[in-house]
Amino acid sequence: MNQKTDELDNYSQAGAKITPQGEDGGFHQSWYPIALADEIKPGEVQGIDFLDGRVILYRGESGKPYVSSAFCRHVGADLSVGKVMGENIRCAFHHWSYDVTGKCTHIPAGDDIPDNARLFVFPTVEKLGIIWVFNGEKALFDPPYFDGLEDEELEFKSSFLIDLPQDPWVLLSNSHDFQHLEALHDLIIHSEPSDIRQPDPYHMEADIIFEDKNFGRMEQFQRIFGTNILTLTGTMQGQTMCTLFGGKPEPGNKTRGFMCTATRKGDGTPEDETRVQMVLEMGEAFFRSLSEDDDPIMRVARFRNDNLSSSDWALAKYFEYVRTFPRAHPSKNFIT
Repeated sequence: MNQKTDELDNYSQAGAKITPQGEDGGFHQSWYPIALADEIKPGEVQGIDFLDGRVILYRGESGKPYVSSAFCRHVGADLSVGKVMGENIRCAFHHWSYDVTGKCTHIPAGDDIPDNARLFVFPTVEKLGIIWVFNGEKALFDPPYFDGLEDEELEFKSSFLIDLPQDPWVLLSNSHDFQHLEALHDLIIHSEPSDIRQPDPYHMEADIIFEDKNFGRMEQFQRIFGTNILTLTGTMQGQTMCTLFGGKPEPGNKTRGFMCTATRKGDGTPEDETRVQMVLEMGEAFFRSLSEDDDPIMRVARFRNDNLSSSDWALAKYFEYVRTFPRAHPSKNFIT
């Protein structure tokens, strides 16, 4: 038997339902895009819905971003209405202050600091114009990147893409749904991956060549990080083209999606800078066109994963990867 038959048979025999995020063990342990980097300035704080609760994102006066649980451990005031003090966050209600580790360091009344006066602090990085947080006490793998390219080599543009009432892994299933890519998006798949690889428990990868009637031929290396991030690294019309989608889970099994488009930096001449901007705009337009096609379907779909046909061999491999992906919710008692 070949990989296609094996993948579908193995998945059909497993026959397991994929539990919605937030149930039976929590949320997938992945990096999640929490906000666009330019949405928050040094000394600012904002509240954000995340997982099944609420967190705060703030930049210390140094410019470094931090993400922690939103509710003060005293009487539960929302720290998004608090104040950044250096690298710390101070609650507006009684001025309890918390440092970057989440520990309460000062109570103005002079009382002893309770042992449990501590916020949950998420591993946080700023990368590719997006602020990412990891669902866990420690990250299990690196934040997303474009294979073979350093961030410093790239000109990139990041932006909000879409809000949809589905878990992030549902949106990423499109990357392995070749019936869908051809039927809905009218893509011509010149080289469907015969080998979809899972190099470790946290990634999937494949090579694919396809063509869009408006944007031309694309040769791409596809990598999935966790169950909510897709990167495509390769070429579009002969130009270096990289695209990224990342989904953030929100209460009610909803997803807020972000995207990044990137290409190699220009040589500094006006002509080449014009080319770079044209490539970025073209890549963004392609990704947005796919999203616009999916939007009305995903808004009302009751997604299922238990009735696949023979053409769904790659989708079966993806579903099994999602079904067995590690879940946890260490911040549950802090953010809800």
